Amino acid sequence: MAYLYPRLLPAAASDLADAARRSTVEELRARAGYTHPALFYAATGGVRVPETQLRELRDTILGVAVDQGFPHTPLGRSKSGFDVPVAEILHRDSGIMPAEAVVGDMWAFLSLIVIPDITAWRFPNLHPERIQGVDVTRHVLGRLWWRAHLLHDADAPREDLQASLNVLSESAFDQIYGRRVSLGASPHLVRSIIRVWQATDVPTAEGAERKVLREFLMRLMRLRAFVSFESLTVDDLDDELRTVLAQSLHALSGTKKDDTTETKAPEGARIPAPRDCESQAIPGAPTTDEDSQADHRGQSRATLSGPPAHEPLTAVDVCAGVGGQALGLERAGFTILAAVDIDADSCATLHHNRPDWHVIHEDIRHLDHRQHPQLESVDLLSCGLPRSPYTMAGLQQAMSDPRDALEAALELALAVRPRVLVLENIPTFQTDARFETPRRRIEQTVQTLGYELAWGSLQAMDFEIPQNRAHGFVVAMAPQDMHRFSWPVPSSRPTPTLGETLLKSMEARGWPQAAQWAARAGSPAPLIVGGATGRGGADLGPSRAKAQWARAGVYGGSIGDEAPGPEFRLDLDAEPRYGLPKLTVEQVALLQGLPAEWAISGRKTSAYRQVSQAVPPALARELGQRIIAALR
Repeated sequence: MAYLYPRLLPAAASDLADAARRSTVEELRARAGYTHPALFYAATGGVRVPETQLRELRDTILGVAVDQGFPHTPLGRSKSGFDVPVAEILHRDSGIMPAEAVVGDMWAFLSLIVIPDITAWRFPNLHPERIQGVDVTRHVLGRLWWRAHLLHDADAPREDLQASLNVLSESAFDQIYGRRVSLGASPHLVRSIIRVWQATDVPTAEGAERKVLREFLMRLMRLRAFVSFESLTVDDLDDELRTVLAQSLHALSGTKKDDTTETKAPEGARIPAPRDCESQAIPGAPTTDEDSQADHRGQSRATLSGPPAHEPLTAVDVCAGVGGQALGLERAGFTILAAVDIDADSCATLHHNRPDWHVIHEDIRHLDHRQHPQLESVDLLSCGLPRSPYTMAGLQQAMSDPRDALEAALELALAVRPRVLVLENIPTFQTDARFETPRRRIEQTVQTLGYELAWGSLQAMDFEIPQNRAHGFVVAMAPQDMHRFSWPVPSSRPTPTLGETLLKSMEARGWPQAAQWAARAGSPAPLIVGGATGRGGADLGPSRAKAQWARAGVYGGSIGDEAPGPEFRLDLDAEPRYGLPKLTVEQVALLQGLPAEWAISGRKTSAYRQVSQAVPPALARELGQRIIAALR
């Protein structure tokens, strides 16, 4: 039977995780339970999981752990004795639905409330990704459920699932599911990969198996552009994959032992070594112990098959605003050398949240890079151009000042000559004929640098950001690097809705109709606009934008000071001004994908201006990871 599991508020999860790190396994075992004041349920409805089911689930997992030495004997290097049976138990007996299995807050409830002691025994360092559900593919239980879900075949005997779960280690399976979403999203393809891998004599020498898997998956990524794997029968798909795996083994058989830069083709011709932008190691991350992968704050996960760790790449972000783009680049693996903005409140926001960043409060049009050593040698220069001058309404403003922000950013690029230049703005800037002049400026600068140029647009909703908003990006780098660059691939996971994203904050002050409102707000948020300099107070944009927000269940005429309280009455049929809740600055920040703990400085109008113009960190992270892969 399918159940609706409780979820744990992130703030409470963070506090419980901190307490767990200061506790012994025995102390955590005494605290294990089945409820907590910070629990909540999704507004979608469903049969809530009974406590008897939770007790049975804990007892079953506990039995597996005891068989493996819990609580006194730590697990050795082989973790499959615990992981494999627990994966099967979770998928077979928990009643967790796929739509629930993508929710980190639900997994945080299980790891922090139901089995905190077993979690601490399995992963003693209790990294947030393992215990708090910030990354389901790394969570102590979430990773196992998804592994079993992708490998489960309803028509196959139960023993087949057990055998499939034993084929690849966690780190190897993560290469498919966590690092290559376009492959891992297809159970049909994943099961074929496992069958073919299991039936093939793959070298087992240290490091050899990882190299073969990486080569194999890289070839499948290339082939996916031409072949619909899902349309093939089981036998045909297995035949196709056997051929690809044989090609991978043959290609690697001629690799020189110490040659990390090129591989011999079967005919003896020299070809560039394979590079896979989805599996490249992130600088500074460990590459050996599969359980320590990604268990370091502020760093993205690295693959086990990537090259040795490099010195971190560096970045400077100008027109940084609230810091969304810089934060995303940091999460991708860049070291932020400097963040520049003309607005004092934005600089205060950056100072407060990242005191280790060098924040420069200066107008980019008058910035002298020679006065700031941080700007002299940088790998990536990024700029989130002010949007207003490049909208239709602001066209004349942009063209009237030859020293606009775009021109200043291009001059800075010519002065410091970064390895990569990234410009972000609205997508229409790239396509409308009326912006031909500034586009020509960009092309001339890139040509002077000797770089190649790529124009692209990324939709926030494609990357699990709960907002219908597209961002245009210009990426320029040397031809040999651009040859390896590719745009991020949209996530296969569902995009959170407006209601799902803001339910907890709407409930924070005791609004009894928050769940009803969240159920109505069942789509991602409309485009966040408004807040432009000189436009007036904080609101959700012009009349057309406000009408879209009203249809979504939000009053857009102004920004609220706090979430609705117990006295507020939702009326979806009344004049929107009186019957719909307002959004706070903090709620808009959540819709932009900013961390809940990211404090915004300044009064309400200034704070909203910073947030409304932000680049979602998750979007910048995805792009940054692709750039790192190209440079490495």
